[in-house]
Amino acid sequence: EIPDDVETAIVSIPAPIVPQVMRECAKKGVKLAVVISSGFREAGEAGEKYEQEMLEAARASGLRIVGPNTTGIVCASTRFTTTFLPVTHVKQGPVTFIAQTGVFAGVLLLHIITSEHFGLAKVIGLGNKCDVEDAELLEYLKDDPETGVIAIYMEGVRDGRRFLEALKRTTPKKPVIILKSGRTEWGAKIALSHTGSLAGRDEIFDAVCRQAGAIRVKDFEELLDYIKAFAMQPIPDGDKVIVVSYSGAGCVTAVDHIAEYGMTPATLSDETLEELRRLYPPWARPSRHHVDAEPIFESIGPETYSRVLDILARDENVDAVVVDVIALTEEHSTSVFYVEKDRLVDAFLQARKLAPRKPLLAVVNGEKKMVGEYWDALEEAGIPVYPSLPRAVRAISALCRYSRFRRRLAGPTRP
Repeated sequence: EIPDDVETAIVSIPAPIVPQVMRECAKKGVKLAVVISSGFREAGEAGEKYEQEMLEAARASGLRIVGPNTTGIVCASTRFTTTFLPVTHVKQGPVTFIAQTGVFAGVLLLHIITSEHFGLAKVIGLGNKCDVEDAELLEYLKDDPETGVIAIYMEGVRDGRRFLEALKRTTPKKPVIILKSGRTEWGAKIALSHTGSLAGRDEIFDAVCRQAGAIRVKDFEELLDYIKAFAMQPIPDGDKVIVVSYSGAGCVTAVDHIAEYGMTPATLSDETLEELRRLYPPWARPSRHHVDAEPIFESIGPETYSRVLDILARDENVDAVVVDVIALTEEHSTSVFYVEKDRLVDAFLQARKLAPRKPLLAVVNGEKKMVGEYWDALEEAGIPVYPSLPRAVRAISALCRYSRFRRRLAGPTRP
């Protein structure tokens, strides 16, 4: 009944009727069908029969299927979407999601476009993965100019060897962050009922990720933390990390986390120590492995962030910096710790100009209202913000792991 050619069909009807619709799509010459409907393999034997009939109808004509049991696709640059949720604006950015669940093109998408600042390139919800699967998407995305970071949520892999080979061809070009559920016996059972996926042995999948240089995470919080770091910051040249905190305890615990995550607390140069010493009051002295900024605040107040970041940006012994920030209202403008958010943002931007290859991450705490304002101001300027030092250090550890992988591929540097 449609006179013109049809490239894509979005199918959202009861599962028993879908095979017939696939035959009609195949006859029309449709190239792609996004099947939102559920009730297929994940629902038992009858659903598995519908899924197989749907596949047979599609394959006869070369019709490809995304799904079923998914909300499908979002493309920020073309403003194309198949999700049934009200998505009115998607900020364009470097992150592409491949997901074996509809939540990425649904509720999590709403969270990202209203709360996160990194921006999206594409979201591809694969659902049951009856046809189009992760490996061929990796092959496409590794050369996609709009995609700089690839994030994957999966519950199972149909062709492990093909996935490994695609992953190994992709990670030298772009970071791939993977959240695979079904890590435990219980999780594997739930995955089978969710998308009909066999989760497989977790230790084997873990080894695949390490071999290919992919970054594996355990939950959505960690996934978003890592995505933000990769999307907003450069890959560091090494793994020497320095922490700047208004608290001595914050410094000590952060140094523990740096070591625990396999990085090295930076050893500041003699020149850096001397420059820092000039900022400290007579009763305090700097450390070689962290910057306790509390005494510096007492000496120079709001200049602290800009002066300290300027010094650290020029130290070749520092590969990455985490800065602990206090957010205060104007009622506390006479406090030595008070810094206007525009002045704070400028301090980070100036440091980034001095050291464009050093990741700069912020931790913001303080008065609730101001935390949100400082957070947004920093992230809009491209500085990722975290609610705690451990989470910021963990995010930097992902950048450092990927840096080590890239350096290992490049081989030893010539003297």
